[in-house]
Amino acid sequence: MDGGEGVDNGGDGNPTMVVESREWVLSPYVATDVPTADYLKLRTGKLSLDLHSILNDDIIVELLWVFVDPYLRRRMNGQKEGLYFPQFALDEVIVTIGIRRVIQSRNGKFSKGDLVISNFFQFSEYSIVAAKFLRVIDRTAAVNFGLSRHSRVIIKDNKAFVNESE
Repeated sequence: MDGGEGVDNGGDGNPTMVVESREWVLSPYVATDVPTADYLKLRTGKLSLDLHSILNDDIIVELLWVFVDPYLRRRMNGQKEGLYFPQFALDEVIVTIGIRRVIQSRNGKFSKGDLVISNFFQFSEYSIVAAKFLRVIDRTAAVNFGLSRHSRVIIKDNKAFVNESE
């Protein structure tokens, strides 16, 4: 948790952990097939990791893995035809499928340290997420995310690996 600092949490004498969280935004739309640094901006914001800074049923998560597939790239080109989800808004954080680690939870189904997956994660180092969008990953199993019939993500020692074979 680089960039973290303790600050007073509302004058109660209990410090809270605040981190600088980098997030990636689209600006401008991608004119080619593959997005490059010319189209993606990195910006930084502060986020409290204190349990009391989130609403009931919300969870604070840390980015471990994101999926950048051809469909995601199509949502970056400004063309609206043929898409199930809308184009990304310019200068807004990109949303994608990802794997994250739970940092704090105010939901009984999720515990600190759980690995979770969602189709709606912001492409940022840390974020606050509604629990209804998350699923816990079984760390002992290979997980098929339906991205390709040949792709599987394997969780081993709290790290995610892509296995391209069946």
